[in-house]
Amino acid sequence: MTRGRTTEPATSRRGARLAVIVGLVALFLGSLLAGWTLADPAAFAGVVGGEVGPPAAAALPSGTAPAASVAPGATDPGPAGSTVPTAAPTASPVPTASPAPSPSPVPAVPAAMAARLARALARAEKSYLLPGVEATVIFADGSTWTGTRGMADVEAGRPVEPATPFAVASVTKTFTSALILRYVDQGKVRLDDRLARYVPDWPKAASITVRMLLNHTSGIPDFFLNPKMETALNKAKKHPWTAAEILEKYVQPGAIFAPGKGWAYSNTNYLLLGVIAEQVGGAPWTTLVRQELLEPLGLDATYVQHVETPSAEPARAYRVIVGNSGPVRQLRSDGTDVVPFTSVVTAAGSAGAIASTTGDLARWARALYGGSLLTQATRKEMLTFVRATWYGGITAYGLGVSRVKFQGRYAYGHNGALTGSRAAIRYFPKDKITIAVAFNRETFVGDDVVGALARALFPEPAASPSPGTSAAPTTAP
Repeated sequence: MTRGRTTEPATSRRGARLAVIVGLVALFLGSLLAGWTLADPAAFAGVVGGEVGPPAAAALPSGTAPAASVAPGATDPGPAGSTVPTAAPTASPVPTASPAPSPSPVPAVPAAMAARLARALARAEKSYLLPGVEATVIFADGSTWTGTRGMADVEAGRPVEPATPFAVASVTKTFTSALILRYVDQGKVRLDDRLARYVPDWPKAASITVRMLLNHTSGIPDFFLNPKMETALNKAKKHPWTAAEILEKYVQPGAIFAPGKGWAYSNTNYLLLGVIAEQVGGAPWTTLVRQELLEPLGLDATYVQHVETPSAEPARAYRVIVGNSGPVRQLRSDGTDVVPFTSVVTAAGSAGAIASTTGDLARWARALYGGSLLTQATRKEMLTFVRATWYGGITAYGLGVSRVKFQGRYAYGHNGALTGSRAAIRYFPKDKITIAVAFNRETFVGDDVVGALARALFPEPAASPSPGTSAAPTTAP
């Protein structure tokens, strides 16, 4: 007799196998009814005890190869106006606009780090004579610090709170860019589409591409630099402007340079991109931004000024004059809840009309630069930079995003400036840390406060020497 082993007839073994197969099929069918999908095979395999291979690569537009995002230290591709060929996109699965995943529960920011950030914000408030300032930092593990200082409304004695929205000006361009780039992912727009497809009567429209509008290499003059525009904005501060009025009356004739042959920051580019978005999306730009970006990401404190109701009473805008008797804060307002005033905000439109809190802005930057809002291929296009110059400083500009250095570390994002208001978002890809700031005075730029917080986050500069930040673009006339 053999010990430790038994035998059974072949028919019994076949019957047992058949029972197992029937059971697995029944369990699989039951799983479908329970809501599992083949997009998540681990949910099924985990229950039946099987193993699952690595997930398939994300679907990309037809004709493009999967590619990693641009490395933080990547060299600019060439002189302003250089482009990267893009295969014609076709309709393909587009990433869902959802917040970047974070551990649950989210850990707290260590007390020592929170104290360092609070001290840095207090120093910035004092050094830059800010009436009020708000800042949010999101760390790689999802832990979040938000700090506020000073007054949102000096006259009323209303302090800045985490729920206080600020006018974010040109940070709006990151939303308009993302809207267009999502249409690229959906196969509705091509980066090398000609402006003539959408605005056929525009000068040199057959030579200007969507890519050139996004990265400011179109050569189209900035309407905010037209002296007649500045006069009109200040003469009637409560007058609401439309993009059609601006594009028809206040873009000076001629070009700064031939399309694709230079770089010049121009708010006109982003008014035209708003027009393109409306044609493609079949709805007003405000509606498209809300439906495609704000609502899916849960950015409830973000809104388009003049068109939508403020999420809370916004911070007022100020001009600060320093004299012998100390700083004097001059309110910039038309008496409405549009900051700084209706004419300049509505003129900025899809180039600069959004208001938000730094909490929302930090979540937005994290989703845009560190999340899955765009396909890998389109995100690479967004982070392909051309050389750009602001006030003599050399920096880099992609598709609605600039790249600068703080403490020797590259960061993606954008500054925003309107009369009496400033904002900035910055995402550090190597450290996966996001900073968003906003304050209510002119003269300085958002990156000045970002730099103060970056020094608290990274006391020791990275190995490579930092050239410092460049002056930021502005939508202010």
